[in-house]
Amino acid sequence: MTNKTLYQFNYSQDIVHLQTQYSLFNRVSNIIFSVTFDDGFEETIMTEAIRVLIERNDCLRLKFVKNGKMTMQYFEDARIIGAIPVLKFSTNGQMNAFIRRFRRKAINVSKGETLKVVFATTPAGEKMLLVKISHMVADTYGIGVLVNDLNAIYKALKNGTPLPDAPGKFEDILRNDTKYRADVSAIDRDREFFKEYYQERHPDRPLYCGIHGNTSDHWLKLKRKGAISLPYFFIKCDTEGYRFVIPAAITEKVAQWCITHNISMNSFFFYTCAIACSLRNDKARYQLPLELLNCRGTLADRKAAGTKVQSLSVYTTIDYEKSFNENIIAFAAEQNELYRHTRLTYLEIQDIEHQLWNYSMLSQITNFCFSFIPFTMPEGMHMQVYSNGKGALPAYIALMHDIKTNEIYVNYDIQKQMCTPVQLVEFQNIYINVIETVLNTPETGLNKLF
Repeated sequence: MTNKTLYQFNYSQDIVHLQTQYSLFNRVSNIIFSVTFDDGFEETIMTEAIRVLIERNDCLRLKFVKNGKMTMQYFEDARIIGAIPVLKFSTNGQMNAFIRRFRRKAINVSKGETLKVVFATTPAGEKMLLVKISHMVADTYGIGVLVNDLNAIYKALKNGTPLPDAPGKFEDILRNDTKYRADVSAIDRDREFFKEYYQERHPDRPLYCGIHGNTSDHWLKLKRKGAISLPYFFIKCDTEGYRFVIPAAITEKVAQWCITHNISMNSFFFYTCAIACSLRNDKARYQLPLELLNCRGTLADRKAAGTKVQSLSVYTTIDYEKSFNENIIAFAAEQNELYRHTRLTYLEIQDIEHQLWNYSMLSQITNFCFSFIPFTMPEGMHMQVYSNGKGALPAYIALMHDIKTNEIYVNYDIQKQMCTPVQLVEFQNIYINVIETVLNTPETGLNKLF
């Protein structure tokens, strides 16, 4: 046993760890992304920059260890990276085939693996970093923090200038979480909040709770009627990546609306998605299992690298007698209240929910994350996140905002047994229509619009 300080998983890691256990091939433990550079990079300098990145970002020196029946984590003082492979792809097919193989093997934090990097040249001649990072690290710390820090380190090394300040310490986050876990009264307050939320605020179990899978008679009955819902809940069956674009013209209108009404773009896109789900379910008043819960205090928040969210299975309410403006203001207020209650573990929330619904989506382990990641890449750098595929999240929806073009890329992993590409296109059209409609007439009752 190590003599280092051991930490429990924090709340975001709890969920990722749970997903990993139910993921085909544990692929959800990987996040695969690439960064391309217009002006290229010098491999020797970039190798040193990656070494410095690991040295000054403690999350990249995490290691898991068994402590009795519990898996815990500690920080190694140093970590040596091996030689970085250098590849050149002549065709897109060749590159995509390599990426599929690259993501296939799960990264193993128990063996001290948090980051794997490949230097590559794309068929278009761009210099690229292909990165595989542990989800247990990036989910709380923020990929944007690491990418921007790597860029700053590389430039400093290349130009012979002093290194900028390091982003911060992941260990500080774990220490704060440890203090909270030790505060029994705080945990009890959170538990009472969610019990009241489920039992008193929304006493009616909705007719339709989403997709359960072919083991659920309730779902099969609704499936025969042509019902569909997003998000889906994960079970062990195959998934397929799918992507569509929300055009810049729409995104710019959304951004202006959000400034005017003091509502985050995250909330806007999330709530319009909930309305689209409801419309596919005969205007069901309550949509499950979504609510965005911001993981306050993370480095991603402090460095404006993106909106880090943690999802739990709670209600989103759509009142068709009210306007979109009235609905989303109430939603945002309730969301802000939920921010204060993110410290229960996923399993603790699940335990509460199991007591409430015979047809709870938690008859099969569930989680859904709707991420809006508007961090700006440095000039001359471009980032692409690749779908895990066959992961634990059958419909992971990530809205990636390209600041330079103002387009939003919506990435799905869909259950092929649950939803066809044609159905997904239908949902996409409903979703876009909802966005355009409420932007044009935000003060009209939803019943008159849909």
